[in-house]
Amino acid sequence: MKSVFPYDSVELSPNGREVVILDQTQLPNQERFLHLTSAEQIFYAITRLKVRGAPAIGIAAAFGLAMCVNRYRTRTVQALEKEFLRVKHYLYISRPTAVNLMWALDRMERCFYSTKQNLETADDKHAIGALRKALTAEARAIKAEDVRMCETISKFGFSLLHPGCGILTHCNAGHLAVSKFGTALGPIYLAQQKGYLPHVFCDETRPLLQGARLTAYELSKAGIDVTLICDNMAATLMSQGKVDFVFVGCDRVAANGDVANKIGTNGVAIIAKYYKVPLYVFAPTSTIDFNCKQGADIVIEERPAFEVTDMYYSKPMAPRGIQVYNPAFDVTPASLIAGIVTEKGIIKPREIKNLKKLK
Repeated sequence: MKSVFPYDSVELSPNGREVVILDQTQLPNQERFLHLTSAEQIFYAITRLKVRGAPAIGIAAAFGLAMCVNRYRTRTVQALEKEFLRVKHYLYISRPTAVNLMWALDRMERCFYSTKQNLETADDKHAIGALRKALTAEARAIKAEDVRMCETISKFGFSLLHPGCGILTHCNAGHLAVSKFGTALGPIYLAQQKGYLPHVFCDETRPLLQGARLTAYELSKAGIDVTLICDNMAATLMSQGKVDFVFVGCDRVAANGDVANKIGTNGVAIIAKYYKVPLYVFAPTSTIDFNCKQGADIVIEERPAFEVTDMYYSKPMAPRGIQVYNPAFDVTPASLIAGIVTEKGIIKPREIKNLKKLK
């Protein structure tokens, strides 16, 4: 599978001392890369959506943790361990819904302690060097595995498609949301490369307009036939028979197959069920939270009011002081989902619990 972009949305510098991200808040008007050198900058980039998408957030956090360890000046393993745990716990709270963030940071912690255990007889100088090397390698491995995972998911998703099909997307689950290719958009890129020439309708995705700013940007740049629609136009498109599939990503999958994704996904799923359009959720297995029994148990992040009333407008579009409810995500019940596409195959929501046996 060929990458259609010359850059990745998140990267670790060759010396491991900078995390480089494409600032997604500047898209589609400007491709601006940020060089982050502190835990605070990583935290800010994640919370302010400069880097976003569940897999990309996890990779950025792993890179950030490795970067902070590489930059921290100390002569003792004890001090390095204290700083490692401080940064890890600090980044852990940056986005509460995206489970990939916690998954990646927990994996980095396991790497730290397994490496430390093997260095019990080493002096501090050599142990610190080995820990830095191991954590940098682990962070890079997380990204490399994500690339392979996206490619595999893309192939499974592509198997669902037929030439000239119509696909509706919501939010952005493409190249920008991962390390390369994308999850929900990956099969579309592959279909284009194989001559299927799909037509994509992308919801603008209020209030942060990830569909308009990011998905439309990605797909049009890749030469894919794409049409932008307002979120409230999806039902009209489906009633006209123009949509064959709905492809969405997700931020967390509960053990019963319920899915948390960008706000508005549940509404699209309800409409799709009514018009008998299959909705597929694209998720790496790292997004499955087997400790979360059902979607109702997922903590939903609430965002600031100005994102609804002021952001992306030259003037406020609501009365000053109006109350605003702005949940970042909603939960789509498993009953509305045709399948969850993972790197292990296309799984029926009720079968998602069986993947735990494969871990």
